[in-house]
Amino acid sequence: MKNLIFSILTLSLSVTSVNAQLFDGIENILLTSTEDARILAEGYTDPIGKTLTYALNSGWATSAKTHKKLGFGLTIGGAAPFVPDVDQVFTPTGLTSLSVPSGSLSTVFGEGGDQELNFSFSESVLGNEIEYEGKLSFPGGLKDELPLGTVPAPIVQASVGVVFDTDLLVRFIPTMEMQGSTFSLTGFGLKHNIMQYFGPLEKLPLNVSVLAAISKASFEYDLSDSTFGGNSTNRKMTFEADTFTIQALASIDLPIISAFAGLGYNAGDSQFNVSGDYSIDYGITGIGPRILKDPISIASDASGVMGIVGARLNLLFLKIFANYTIQEYNTLTAGISFNFR
Repeated sequence: MKNLIFSILTLSLSVTSVNAQLFDGIENILLTSTEDARILAEGYTDPIGKTLTYALNSGWATSAKTHKKLGFGLTIGGAAPFVPDVDQVFTPTGLTSLSVPSGSLSTVFGEGGDQELNFSFSESVLGNEIEYEGKLSFPGGLKDELPLGTVPAPIVQASVGVVFDTDLLVRFIPTMEMQGSTFSLTGFGLKHNIMQYFGPLEKLPLNVSVLAAISKASFEYDLSDSTFGGNSTNRKMTFEADTFTIQALASIDLPIISAFAGLGYNAGDSQFNVSGDYSIDYGITGIGPRILKDPISIASDASGVMGIVGARLNLLFLKIFANYTIQEYNTLTAGISFNFR
C-alpha cells in the first residue's frame, strides 16, 4: 500500500512540476500592449485547454461491465493526449504593437527556442500619450522537454456498484504543490449496464453500458517570486478546465482478458488568467512605470466526437489496461486497477 500511495504522489507531483514549466517566461508578453498580450497568450496557451479536455474525459472505463452491488474498484493511471502538428504553432493576427518576422510562433507544445520581438505602442496616461518601445523575449515551446510531447493527466479513480447495475465513479486528487505551482482534480460519473434489459443475452460475456462524467481541474502558478513587474505578492497565473463526456461502451469480458470499444462525445471549457498587480518600468526618463492590474483573461472551449478501443488483462482482482481514443487530440490511456466484485 505504501508503494501504491507513493506512485499516486509521484505521478501527481511530476505533473505539477511539468505544469509549472508551461508558463515559464510567458509573463514577458505583458511588455507589449494589453490587446497584443492577450492575442499572444491566447495563441500560446490554446493547446493546454484542449489537452486538459481530452485527457480528463479519458480513462473513465476499462470495460462496459459494472460492479455487483457494493462492489468497488480503484484505478490508477494516466492519459496522454497527443498534440497535432497544426496546434504546435500559431500565426497571430490583429497585432498592432509588434511584428513577428517569422510569421508564426510556437505554442506551449511546439519547438523550443525563444524569439525576440520588437514592440512599439502608445497609451494615454493622465491625458498624455506615452510611447513605449523595446524588445521582448517570447518563450518557445516544450516539445523537446516532454517525454511524449505532451503533459499526461493523472487518473486516480474509485468506483462502487450502487443499484440497477450502475457504478458511481469518483476522481479526486487533492491540491498538490511543487515549485511554486499547485494542481488539483475532481470528477464524478455514472456507468449503467443496459444488458439487463435484453433478457437471455444477459448470460453472454457481452456487456453494453452508457457512461456520463464531469471533471474539474485547477492549476495555479505563483509569480510572486518573479523579478518581472515589480515585487507585488498577489501575482499568479491560473488555468481551470471543466469537462463533460458521454459514452456508449461495449465489451467482451472473459476470465483472463477483456476487449472493449465505444463511441462518445467530449466537451470542455477552460479559463486562463494572469492576475495581480504589475509595475513595468520601460526606463523612460521622467515617466513612471506602467501599471497593469489583472491584465489577461481568456476563455476557450473544445468539443467533438470520439471513438475508443482498448483491452484489459484480468489477473484476479488486479487489472492491467490500455486504450486509445481517436479524437481531435488522439489520447493514449494506460494503468492498473484493483476490482472487487
